Amino acid sequence: MTQPFDQPPQGGAALEALLQRSGVDFVRTEDLFRFRFSSGGCSWQVVCQCRQEWVLVYGIHPAPVRDPERALALCSQVNGQVVRGSLFLREDRFVFRTSTQLTEHFEAQARIAAALEYNAAVLSHWWERLAGEAQGLTPNF
Repeated sequence: MTQPFDQPPQGGAALEALLQRSGVDFVRTEDLFRFRFSSGGCSWQVVCQCRQEWVLVYGIHPAPVRDPERALALCSQVNGQVVRGSLFLREDRFVFRTSTQLTEHFEAQARIAAALEYNAAVLSHWWERLAGEAQGLTPNF
């Protein structure tokens, strides 16, 4: 059965269609999607959680954090510069979260793609700094 055109699309269906169309190898468990993303020689795990018309995107940097206090200071610095989303620590890893609300079927996949792209752009931009900070290699700021 199709969903009425005037109702917001379900994030899980739209995300699954986008990933399949893009040829991404993913694992889906109910409304949780897991896959790897690579850009510029960097590779990380992406977890997407779908909550009705919302899609939350979590990009997880692979380097374990050694000094949470210093890492939180970097999170604060990054969060002061990004426009959408936020960087935080979860289980000793840097995680950058973005989200999108799907309001209509016509642009659902484009909105999800934009959230994924922004997430990847931020992680790619800050990659070396996050890796260095995770290993305690960057100077205090």
